Amino acid sequence: MTTPIRFGGLASGIDTDSIIKQLMTVERIPVDRLDQKKQLTTWKVDAYREVNRSLLTLRNAAVDLSLSKNFYARSASSSDNAKVTVTASPASGSTSLQIDSVQELAKSASTFSSTASDILDKNGSKVTRTTKLMDLTGITDPTTLSFKSSVSGNFVSLGLSADATVEDLLTKLNAKDSGASAFFDDATGKLSLTSRLTGNDATIQFNDATLATAFYLTNGVTGTNAELTVNGLAISRPSNTVTIDNVTFTLNKTFDSTNSPVTLNTKPDTQAVFDNIKAFVTKYNETMELMNKKYGERQYRDFPPLTKTQREELSEDEIKKWEEKAMSGLLRSDGMIQSATTKLRSAWSSTDVSTAGPNQLYQIGLSTGKDFRAGGKIEIDETKLKAAIDADPEAVYKLFTDTSSGLLGKVRDATRDVRSNITRIAGSDGGASNTYSLGREINSIDSRIARMDRQLIDKENSYYRRFAAMEAAMNRANAQAGSLQQFLGGGM
Repeated sequence: MTTPIRFGGLASGIDTDSIIKQLMTVERIPVDRLDQKKQLTTWKVDAYREVNRSLLTLRNAAVDLSLSKNFYARSASSSDNAKVTVTASPASGSTSLQIDSVQELAKSASTFSSTASDILDKNGSKVTRTTKLMDLTGITDPTTLSFKSSVSGNFVSLGLSADATVEDLLTKLNAKDSGASAFFDDATGKLSLTSRLTGNDATIQFNDATLATAFYLTNGVTGTNAELTVNGLAISRPSNTVTIDNVTFTLNKTFDSTNSPVTLNTKPDTQAVFDNIKAFVTKYNETMELMNKKYGERQYRDFPPLTKTQREELSEDEIKKWEEKAMSGLLRSDGMIQSATTKLRSAWSSTDVSTAGPNQLYQIGLSTGKDFRAGGKIEIDETKLKAAIDADPEAVYKLFTDTSSGLLGKVRDATRDVRSNITRIAGSDGGASNTYSLGREINSIDSRIARMDRQLIDKENSYYRRFAAMEAAMNRANAQAGSLQQFLGGGM
């Protein structure tokens, strides 16, 4: 709405605009209070959502930690990584393997154009990607070509048309399900084929040898198995990556028994398990610290949100310092926050599983400590926890993941319930304002402010009309006085 240009006080000499502005400042007090209430409600929504985001992160951390790999981490070592490298899975125990020798590495089936000269077509021209297969020596019908690899196990039609080109052949041979990889050298017209798998079953074969003949390929080649001796036992595997007793190792080179054997060892990775648990406890403590801060934060009732007029009178630094106090204590003694901290603290204290080993968390070095002012934050006894992981990783795993009494399930349930309540009150990030109670309250305040703003406009216009009427009356009085003065002066 465009503000009209008004000229007041021309007749009376009164600063009409200044008077009306002061009157409207008083009239706006109820609207300013609603603006302040809206700001407080908005800040409260933000405070609740900050807690909700932290609870969600904690819940996700609980879900991630529940994976068995986080409690059964294993470390693996090889006495000679140049010969054999090793990795351990969570199912690996404390294992020691000796690779006495590697007689043969597993190889792919492979064939390539063996001629020293360029590959030529029937017309004596060098073969290119655009050359039609029908123009190659010996090929009469590309549609009949089939290909066998270790993936298919049987001859499978390449699906070539009668006018298929070398490029079409390459596309079919390099398809994901072909089991092979084809390379074409544009400079010589030569072709190379390699199976994607290794081992004795890996094969490259065409049903019609004319294509192999045209490109000087060996038809029907096969790969080889890896041949090795482990702990004195000769074994054969189709891949250079071998798994024995849940220990996976990769053969990098051949060596015989006269050289030093390679020793592979796996054992529980206590440090990795400890780090996984510590990361979760850290996230838990961060969430508890945030909620305790919100719950006990001091409230400054003498620092309400600033009105627009007040903000215009202060510097940015003064506004920042004021609002730090105005935003403090919005969730002080809040019932939902209290419920959240109580449920999470109970999750730790109520964890009591049935196991032959430790059945409560304090027994493995996780407790709330002696300082009640810590607000339920968990302290870690590093020595005690590492000793428990070394001694009985299964018991530690069960304390966290037992379906009926484990900690992580309790934490997930607690965070889910609390987040549901907070979302009902303060909504979620990006949620429509009419879907949560504080949002509906803000909408109601907005409606009241809009209605009162319209009333204020009417009130301001009323004041201007009154002052305008006064000015008009004074103009008439001045005119009459002038006429009277002129009349009296003229009769003398």
